[in-house]
Amino acid sequence: MKYVLILYLCSMLDNSCFESTITSHEYPTYYDCALAGYKLSHNTLMNLDPGRIEEQQLAVKYECRGVKVNIIPPQKPNV
Repeated sequence: MKYVLILYLCSMLDNSCFESTITSHEYPTYYDCALAGYKLSHNTLMNLDPGRIEEQQLAVKYECRGVKVNIIPPQKPNV
């Protein structure tokens, strides 16, 4: 199974997440996805205005969602 990383920008004031981003990269293992989640969460916060982070008490949550990979193509219909 492969994994895609989903980042959520959330306010800890009211525990609401108002923005999400699905990364375009697929990770071969959950481990790789989780490590990337921490790195991209850090980078996301670094690119935001510190005043906004303080005012809205922002944090980044992430999720590694498994995606099924179909290795064998489906059979073609008989014509």
